[in-house]
Amino acid sequence: MRYARPRMAWRIEKQSDGRYAVYSTRLGDYVVIDADAEAIERIYAEKGMKVYVASARAQIAKEYAVPADNEALIEASRRRGATPKEPPEPIGATGFTLND
Repeated sequence: MRYARPRMAWRIEKQSDGRYAVYSTRLGDYVVIDADAEAIERIYAEKGMKVYVASARAQIAKEYAVPADNEALIEASRRRGATPKEPPEPIGATGFTLND
């Protein structure tokens, strides 16, 4: 049985081998696997916002574990030689605008 994930675009989870994976709730699969903490920080920094790096550090510190049944998704990406790609829209894009 899978646990309920919070509604967010990406979640950093610790793999059973101690490395990190990034789960995309938009894809229902991992977009990054077999990464160390420094690689995760670089990926988040490339998004261009300090808030993403702070979020990455907080999630790494919490050490969310990859659910056992999701290890198969990681292994499938290894066999393919690549992880699935996110859609081009930025994380958190809703289509809504604020009227100031």
